[in-house]
Amino acid sequence: MNSSFHKLTPRAIRVWQWGNGIGNLFLLAVPAGYFFIFGVSGLHTWLLSLLSLFSFTLWVSSLTWFPYLTWKNWRYCVDEKEIDLKRGVIVKTRTLIPLSRVQHVDTRQGPLLRWFGLSTVTISTAATTHEIPALDSVIADRVRKKISTYARLAEEDV
Repeated sequence: MNSSFHKLTPRAIRVWQWGNGIGNLFLLAVPAGYFFIFGVSGLHTWLLSLLSLFSFTLWVSSLTWFPYLTWKNWRYCVDEKEIDLKRGVIVKTRTLIPLSRVQHVDTRQGPLLRWFGLSTVTISTAATTHEIPALDSVIADRVRKKISTYARLAEEDV
């Protein structure tokens, strides 16, 4: 296996910050819901304060710390025989995808990815779909074409 792993673009951090900021707003709704159900009095004041502080801390972490750690730990490598994906902050995962198992490869863009000029490469096998997230759109097209070419060559070898 070629050990030339590639990192994701640092712009991925911004995309994940925006996505987490919007997606995790429900964390701030939990103390608000508690307030509407129980009000503020006595013990509920302390519980509401602790719940608010905890929710706000999680939300801020999802904006600052988590996207950076995710980006720092994401690596991918594509060679003639397989695709190697390394990721994970707490639980480290390494996935090897033999190119002979690849059925098709796509690039995908949501609104946030498009805004930042990024794309996600999705690799489909018979069993599941794998992703290389937040690549520069030009690089994502190159990676997609490279995987497609190698998969075709691997299929001819079988």
